[in-house]
Amino acid sequence: MHVTILQASLIGIFYYLSWSPWLMYSGFFTFNRPLLAGFITGIILGKPLEGAMIGAAINVIYLGFISAGGAQIGDPAFAGYVGTALALISNLDAKTAMAISVPLGTVASILWIGKMTVNSFFVHWADKEVEKGNLNAVAFINVVPPQILLFALSFIPAALVVYYGPTAVSGLLSVMSPHVLHVFNVVGGTLPALGIAMNLKLIGNSFTLPFFFLGTILSVYFKIDIVVIAIIGTILALTIVRIKGSNGDGANSNLA
Repeated sequence: MHVTILQASLIGIFYYLSWSPWLMYSGFFTFNRPLLAGFITGIILGKPLEGAMIGAAINVIYLGFISAGGAQIGDPAFAGYVGTALALISNLDAKTAMAISVPLGTVASILWIGKMTVNSFFVHWADKEVEKGNLNAVAFINVVPPQILLFALSFIPAALVVYYGPTAVSGLLSVMSPHVLHVFNVVGGTLPALGIAMNLKLIGNSFTLPFFFLGTILSVYFKIDIVVIAIIGTILALTIVRIKGSNGDGANSNLA
C-alpha cells in the first residue's frame, strides 16, 4: 500500500490536534486515545475497520496511561496514529503492530520532554513582560510560540515517519526470519497484560475493585454485551456520585 503526502500530512495534523488545546481541549481526551487514533488513521488510509481494530489493540497497552508532573512513560497518540499507519501500510497484524507501537511511543516521549523543556523558556519570557506591564504580550506568549513549537514537534515527525517509515518497515520485514516475526507476535500478545496491570494498579482499592469484578462477571459468565455493561457502569457511577453529594449537603446543613 502506498501512502501519499496528503495522507501523511492529515495524520500529522490529527496527531498535533491530539496534544493541542484547540476544540475546547477535546483533543487530549478524544483524539489522543489510540482507539480513536487508529480509526481516524484508518479512515484517512481507506481502511477504517482495520484501523479501529489495530488502534483498539494498541489502546489496551495504554489503559493505565497517566501523565503527571511532566512525567510520561510513552506517547499513546504517536503510537496510535503512526503505529496504526505503519501497520496498515505494511500489512502487519494487530500483535506485530502492538510490538512496534511501544518503541514508537517511547521515542516520541523524547519529543514531549523537548517540548516541555523549551516551553520553560516561554514562561521566563512571559515573566519579563509581566514586569513591564505588557499583558498583551503575555497572552501572545502563552498561545502563539508554544503552538508553533508543538506543531513543529508533532506534525513534522509524525508526517515524516508515516511517509518514509513504511519503506524501512518493509525492508526490515523482508530480512527478518519467520522466527523473529514470531517473537514480535509473542511480545505483542503479552503487551495487553501490561496495560491491564497498569489499569488495575490505578483502580486497585476497596471501592473501585468490586465494580471491576462485577463487570468481569457480567461479561464472562452472563455474556452481556460490553456496551450494556458500560451503560450500567455509568448509571451506577452517576447514582453513587448523586448519593455522596446528597450526604455531603446534608452533613453541611447539619453543621450549619
